[in-house]
Amino acid sequence: MATFLDVGLLNYFSSIYPFLFVLVLVYALLQKTKALGDSIGTNATIAVAAALMTMLSQTLIDVINFMIPWFVVMIIFLVLVILVFQIFGAKESDLTSAMKDKSVYWTLIGIALVIMVAAFGKVLGQSLTEASFQTGENAVNVTEGGVATPSFESNIYATLFHPKVLGLIIMFAVAIFAVAFLSA
Repeated sequence: MATFLDVGLLNYFSSIYPFLFVLVLVYALLQKTKALGDSIGTNATIAVAAALMTMLSQTLIDVINFMIPWFVVMIIFLVLVILVFQIFGAKESDLTSAMKDKSVYWTLIGIALVIMVAAFGKVLGQSLTEASFQTGENAVNVTEGGVATPSFESNIYATLFHPKVLGLIIMFAVAIFAVAFLSA
């Protein structure tokens, strides 16, 4: 039975979204930077060519299909945060100056890099892990409960939630806050 929230039909268009994403992104970058001049036709032709070349790689299509929803969630979150600040009296000039702050700039770049690394891990992780466990002279020995298993997801989980890694994350957090508070 079809419902209002049934999005199964959108899976048929999953290759169109990366095409449109690359087309718009490349065209916007070329128009903004004017790297190849002011010609709209030249920039549009290069954007279409880049989008068509993107369609030749299923791996790249899968990476973009993983990244787009996360970037949309991030943009919606940022818009809602801006609305909350405006409700509490922040003016547009305050928001503009906040966006020019280097810490906000680097935080957004860091979040984007985390999304990109997660996308590549999701798309390529399992296949690269399986390739490393093929038999041969360079075969990896499987250990119980460790990170040398043929499952990429369990390896990532075992690595991130290992007590030494959790302790290192806490130490980094303490160091970051100490530097931030002492230098301010």
